[in-house]
Amino acid sequence: MKLILERNLDFRQFQNLIILTFITMMILLGMLNSVESNSYIFIKFVLIFLNILFVAILFTKKGLLFEKGKLFVCIFLLGFTVKKNLIKTSEFKEITLQKGKLSTNYAYSFDIKEFHNWEPDLNHSVTGFTIGMINENQKQKILMLTKPEKTKLAINFIVENTNLE
Repeated sequence: MKLILERNLDFRQFQNLIILTFITMMILLGMLNSVESNSYIFIKFVLIFLNILFVAILFTKKGLLFEKGKLFVCIFLLGFTVKKNLIKTSEFKEITLQKGKLSTNYAYSFDIKEFHNWEPDLNHSVTGFTIGMINENQKQKILMLTKPEKTKLAINFIVENTNLE
């Protein structure tokens, strides 16, 4: 059983990857329309490969997979499992949910006072929900999500398929 939850990238990563994809696509289209077809063929293939890779990364989603009695945190691409990490639930008894803020700030010149005065505040924060497991003396993170309805689906999926409560 698999449960595909939400986009694997946060807002800023997604935004930056769209910009990078647009730039590489424009360079590729410019090269295809202005340069002879035989010259720079290697660069054209690299740009085509990068565009396919960037678009594939844009469509990745994170989720959970229960297979052969084991729980995995996975990254999916169009429903297919790309990467999976085993979560050892046998050592833990309870499932926890922590609410917090996910914040990214791309103010690169914070250490340089002259640049910091005019640089805009690029902070973007969203509410994040961390699903984890606890025992008497240890904690382990399972997954971090940003949507409350997806968090409920993930918790129900974990409770139904494992021994966690």
